[in-house]
Amino acid sequence: MTALLIVGAIGVGLLLLSLILGDFLDGVFDGLDIDGGGLLSTEVVGAFLGAFGFGGAMLEATTAATLPIAVGGGLVAGLLGAGIALFIVRTFLRMPTDATPRSADLTGKLARVVTRIPDGGLGEITVSHHGHRVKLSARSEQPIASGADVVIVDVLSPTSVLVSRTDF
Repeated sequence: MTALLIVGAIGVGLLLLSLILGDFLDGVFDGLDIDGGGLLSTEVVGAFLGAFGFGGAMLEATTAATLPIAVGGGLVAGLLGAGIALFIVRTFLRMPTDATPRSADLTGKLARVVTRIPDGGLGEITVSHHGHRVKLSARSEQPIASGADVVIVDVLSPTSVLVSRTDF
């Protein structure tokens, strides 16, 4: 039973380390040329060892099971735990993400002037970009007062845009 508890503790330790450090076993099995899709990830290996060790120890402690039966029960528990962990890992690996915001996406967006734009000078605008309020430097061909609504005509740099008054 002590050996099973040690295996379970090693599994939980792996899970805790993967929570803190990430997938630190990443690349360990690359020499085997196995594309397991998360099958040999730190989380899955840790879940298997933890469920195997503690499941087997629990079976041995609560029943009159012999060590081979406890190991068999631990194997079933380990496979179940690893299967659940694999499902979760694959779900997160396949989760779609939003496109990376690019400054080129700003062209054509409506914005508001927060610091007036003088003739030939720089002012500031705010614009909603992918759900975030972004403050940018702005140039214009004519002076624009603070509080005016403008449209972004061109992106001059990642932090500066060319704007024009809106007529609506």
